[in-house]
Amino acid sequence: MKIEVKKEGIFIPKRLLEELEIEDAEVVLKEHEILVKPKSLTRKLKGFVKTRLTLRELDALYTEA
Repeated sequence: MKIEVKKEGIFIPKRLLEELEIEDAEVVLKEHEILVKPKSLTRKLKGFVKTRLTLRELDALYTEA
């Protein structure tokens, strides 16, 4: 299972997204990178441990990535 570059564009297998537990994703194009981010706030914060963050702080941490 690998990401393929085709004439029509980039193909990311659904199985890979499922393994990453990303059901609904947002694709962000930056200067030299393509970022696939989950739309679910729960998935955005999975594995992130820090106490007492405000919603603004959480949003800032996520949008920096």
